[in-house]
Amino acid sequence: MLTLAKFVLGSLIALVVLIPLALLLGVVGIPAFVILALVALPVLAVLAAVGLPILLVLLAAGAALTVVFGVLGVVLSLGIAIFKVMLFIVLPVLIVWYLLARLFGRRERSMI
Repeated sequence: MLTLAKFVLGSLIALVVLIPLALLLGVVGIPAFVILALVALPVLAVLAAVGLPILLVLLAAGAALTVVFGVLGVVLSLGIAIFKVMLFIVLPVLIVWYLLARLFGRRERSMI
């Protein structure tokens, strides 16, 4: 119960202090925000003139790299799939075929 009372008392004190502080910041901060916005307009114009073409070039390069690496991923995935098929299906069949051919096939005598 004492903890709850401490919490409620602390919250009331914080509200008594913070609400007038927020009102004061609102009264002083809004004109300061307007002044800063007016000062920032030329900076935004320069950034738009210089930075926008650079941004567009970077976006185009990013899109191109995305396509390149996407196609590369597809090709590598297909290569790995083909390698697995060759390793786990074709190679054992060839080994069995070779062994059966060696066991039951005709034997040729060499002249040497």
